[in-house]
Amino acid sequence: MTLRIGSVPYLNAKPQVDWFHSADCDADAKITYAVPSQLARMLRDDNLNVANVSIFEAFQNPELLLIPDISISAYGAVKSVRLFSKSPLEEIQSVALDTSSLTSAALTRILLAEQFHITPRCEHHAPNLEAMLAVCDAGLIIGDLKLFDLMPHVTVYDLGSGWEELTGLPFVYACWLARRDRVSDEMIRALTDAKNWGLQRLETLAQKWSVEFRLPYDRCADYLMNVMNYDLTPLQMEGMFAFQRKCYEHGLIDAVRPLHFAR
Repeated sequence: MTLRIGSVPYLNAKPQVDWFHSADCDADAKITYAVPSQLARMLRDDNLNVANVSIFEAFQNPELLLIPDISISAYGAVKSVRLFSKSPLEEIQSVALDTSSLTSAALTRILLAEQFHITPRCEHHAPNLEAMLAVCDAGLIIGDLKLFDLMPHVTVYDLGSGWEELTGLPFVYACWLARRDRVSDEMIRALTDAKNWGLQRLETLAQKWSVEFRLPYDRCADYLMNVMNYDLTPLQMEGMFAFQRKCYEHGLIDAVRPLHFAR
């Protein structure tokens, strides 16, 4: 049976999915690309078996299982999940949250509350920074590695750096989440093979996707080889559970439920 796999279209996921498009792939799989918020809906509607989706969705949907040993994580600065502000961070009164995002929108609220002691008004907005800053003091953008050279009056706050400063822990942005009624040994093997294939080809993938995304090669290589981490170690899980607890403490989820792994 064909594996229905969903993935974000961002550079950080390419080491986990490009195997499925390669001549080396021996899995019967169909890949659908969409932003995290859409992937979560597709999983709930049984349009996908498994998706590389925001960890926040695992906190909300107890029917999802985590595929072991794989994540999209970072230790500190992540460079693609950032808040852009016209005001000093402690003076932000309104934030436009990227509608693509689930995890990062929750993380933004937590960091602003705990690091800067503010609870600004938040509204969802399409990921267009100029339009966001026209209506709000700050805008959250995910997945965009092009927004580096900005006007001098825009403050850039990296959420990965903020999380590390707050907790001392890595942050897990996404995992492979599978529907409980669709998970299989074949699925776990395919996703593990895809990860291992990608990790052996990070430099090649950086070269390929720097052209596709029209980004400097050095930026792509640094991102894939030095910024992103694709494992799910006990320390990364500690960061994940800390985020889950904080989501509950800030009223972003209604309970702290056990997270279960596919075996």
